[in-house]
Amino acid sequence: MQTQHIVKNRILRQLSADELKSVQPWLTLMALRSSVVLHAAGDPLEQVYFPVSGMISLLAVMQSGEAIETGIVGADGLVGGDSAINGHLFGQMTVQHDGAALTMPKARFVHAYLTHPHLRNLVDRYQSILLVQAQQNGACHALHSVRSRLCRWLLQSQDMIGSDTFSLTQEFLSHMLGVRRNTVSVEAHAVQEAGLIRYRRGHVTILNRDGLEDCSCECYSVIRAETDKLMGPAKT
Repeated sequence: MQTQHIVKNRILRQLSADELKSVQPWLTLMALRSSVVLHAAGDPLEQVYFPVSGMISLLAVMQSGEAIETGIVGADGLVGGDSAINGHLFGQMTVQHDGAALTMPKARFVHAYLTHPHLRNLVDRYQSILLVQAQQNGACHALHSVRSRLCRWLLQSQDMIGSDTFSLTQEFLSHMLGVRRNTVSVEAHAVQEAGLIRYRRGHVTILNRDGLEDCSCECYSVIRAETDKLMGPAKT
């Protein structure tokens, strides 16, 4: 596996030379395609994912089929780590934006986690970030307006994808925000009318990031600050 892919992931690039030598043979690059379900709720986990680009959503799915996002993962972390160590994975993992990830078989990941204290520390720190996201999202859904939540989510997406323009459908946004599609349409139109974004045919372009930050709720800055504090440098 080429180093150029490894350094794009915030966890893998902080490994020591010995740790990297141990895990590198078991890393495989795979494409992430939007809307693909990587893992359904209740299914056994076979591998963990270290994204190097794109974004993966963690969803809580109700018996009715309705779903709401509890967290998002990009090149700052990994998906499936806690489940590999502790067993059952609650929730669904769905690719939200095209990209790529380095995968590792579950058994190999568990061995590396137990063998290398530094890797274990980084993984545990990132699991804390996912817990922060879930807790903050719960409060956000209960206390903040749909518009401020939409702006927060757009900022997080821009950070993870590293681009001002990305694909985004109303259906997916309704899952992310826990509201009906017509509500998404109204709020996205309002944000566009304010000159903050351009939204057409399933694509969003960020036009005014400062304006989005002013419109966003406090949850964006809280999650970003905790991620930077726990996970070390955001860039090499």
